[in-house]
Amino acid sequence: MGAKVKTFCKWSRKDIEKRFDLLAELVDEPRFVCKKCARSSNDKKLLCKPAALPAMSFR
Repeated sequence: MGAKVKTFCKWSRKDIEKRFDLLAELVDEPRFVCKKCARSSNDKKLLCKPAALPAMSFR
């Protein structure tokens, strides 16, 4: 069984500082937004209440 994924809401300032490169990768082209805290991600598992964003061009 895999480890439970920590949602962005639970990341501490220290987590953000330590894993900034990963964070940047995960929010590069967001496909989901959290309905609770408005954070965004390209992986809905990282958000506490994910909702799909409409398809858009980021260019």
